[in-house]
Amino acid sequence: MDKIESLQNASDTPTQWQRNLLTLSHLACDICQGAIPALLPFLMAELGLSYTKASALVMACSIISSVIQPLFGYLGDRINTPWFMGLGVLLAGIGVSLIGWTQSYWQLVACTAITGIGVALFHPEGGKLANILASKGKASGLSNFSVGGYAGFAIGPVLVMLTNTFFDLKGTTLFIIPSALVAWVIFGQSADYHRFSQDEMRRRAGTALDGSAGADDWLGFAKITTVNFLRSIISSGINVFMPLFLITCFLVSSVGGAMALACYSFAGAVATFIGGRIADRFGMKRMVLFGFGLACPLLVAFMLSPNLVVAVMLIMMVALSCGAAYSSIIVLGQNYLPNRLGLASGISMGVVVSVGGVASTFLGMVGDRWGLMVVMAILCGIAALTAAASALVYRHHDLNN
Repeated sequence: MDKIESLQNASDTPTQWQRNLLTLSHLACDICQGAIPALLPFLMAELGLSYTKASALVMACSIISSVIQPLFGYLGDRINTPWFMGLGVLLAGIGVSLIGWTQSYWQLVACTAITGIGVALFHPEGGKLANILASKGKASGLSNFSVGGYAGFAIGPVLVMLTNTFFDLKGTTLFIIPSALVAWVIFGQSADYHRFSQDEMRRRAGTALDGSAGADDWLGFAKITTVNFLRSIISSGINVFMPLFLITCFLVSSVGGAMALACYSFAGAVATFIGGRIADRFGMKRMVLFGFGLACPLLVAFMLSPNLVVAVMLIMMVALSCGAAYSSIIVLGQNYLPNRLGLASGISMGVVVSVGGVASTFLGMVGDRWGLMVVMAILCGIAALTAAASALVYRHHDLNN
């Protein structure tokens, strides 16, 4: 009898493979999202798109996915929907795979919208399950999950280059292969994921009955979301303007600017992976305060750097400081809304992306009118605001502690 009971308990414990599958599925989903910006030059040549129409595609995909993510997160909190992840990865792949076959701009918009909906379906449920399956090491679990997204954004453009080299624009069809395979595996694990989520819902119901349930702390969530919004503006601003800054100030080539951006992204991915483990040991609030407290002076030093080598080293240090705090931001947001993990994940991983994208558009207008140094100065100011907001989060009295 004891042996049967222990086997049942073991089956209710997530395996490492089931945790790793969340990272893999995040990678498959964000490969598709990361492929769309890389496809723009090919689409402009094939369909004669203007810069405005091309950039509007990226913004449309981002806004569509960001705006509806909280809705899917809300639904995921009300009903158990682990299959959202598989459907999301599949739709993201379908949207990108059809792009190479489009004959008009509006067909292209429809394809990017399908990808955006897929991205929106995946992230809230994925973020919620990453929290549940992480057990005690929440920051480590979310960092593993987040690294999948970083890797996906890095691999997507590489796959675009390879498929277009060998198959022209219609090579986008190949994107359906990894998406369909990963979606198939997720659907196969949905029953287990459903059970883990159900167990968590029962646990919450039990704590509600005995009076030990955690309350939703909307003020704390507002504070950490403010930090996340500001972080998104910094991240998006650096992605857009850092290569241009190096090209303008140090006369590097476009390839050199892209390589610097790759170094920045790689450093951010490494920091995200390591930062979660440090946060689990020393505290997530400390990690947020430390990370963004360092980011501001490092970004100022980058703007005033005397040579290219120093500049690249400094911007990689900015990536390290911001990346180390990322998983802590997501977990703190979920902790502040323990009864709405899906909604918290949808806002923290979705809406903030559109904020960064829209802000970069306005920063571009500033750059056109007043120059790139003004844009960099504004980013430094936003970094200072992020550090101040992080201090407010650090001093916030948690309701559930």
